[in-house]
Amino acid sequence: MPLIRINKLLSQCGIASRRKADELIRQGAVSINGKVLSRLGVIVDTNIDAVSVKGEKLKLKQAKGYSYFLLNKPKDCITTLRDTHNRRTVMELLPKARGLFPVGRLDKDTTGLLLATNDGELAHRLMHPRHEIKKRYEVEVEGSFREKDSERLGKGVDIGDKRLSVCKILDTKKDKTATMVTLEIHEGRKRQIRRMFQALGYKVKNLKRVVYAGLELDIREGSCRNLTEKEVMLLKKEVGLL
Repeated sequence: MPLIRINKLLSQCGIASRRKADELIRQGAVSINGKVLSRLGVIVDTNIDAVSVKGEKLKLKQAKGYSYFLLNKPKDCITTLRDTHNRRTVMELLPKARGLFPVGRLDKDTTGLLLATNDGELAHRLMHPRHEIKKRYEVEVEGSFREKDSERLGKGVDIGDKRLSVCKILDTKKDKTATMVTLEIHEGRKRQIRRMFQALGYKVKNLKRVVYAGLELDIREGSCRNLTEKEVMLLKKEVGLL
């Protein structure tokens, strides 16, 4: 660190999000060197200051830098921290980092862009529906894609969970036996895209996510890379952390 804003410190130590940390300060629950904080935005020197929350001294060594990764998930790989059936998980594709976990999910047969981090606040916001994070997929379906179905998908398709599922068709490319449909969606319901196309009578051969929150898939399948500082800033702007 060693100088850091108090709400950021509490967030990094896992006490609360920055917003909730500010609420704790307003409630008089946070003290520095024995004195209750009375204002927001105070800078803490972690080398010399003693911070307490609700009377409990904070272990400043809990505060850590965050890790951010982009990976290209292959088929037959489970998006989970561990699997009780000993199936391959996305964690096996990532370097060892404390507290790392995937941001959202891709089902076993879906490939493509997945993020992983130990920044809980950013991950929570990226996955929260209110931020409507845009995702782009390439969907390969058997046979031809009917033009009228672009409008149907844009208006919403009933996939059996009480509300219509909507996406935007960006492009279609037909070959002899299949059509590649590129679409954009901001929801993340279970097997949503497969269920949408199934509801319209299509069989999905392959499904791949190629864009997430403005980040594009640019690495080979099964590999991962660190996000750049610019990419991390982009994600934080997307969810209102900057």
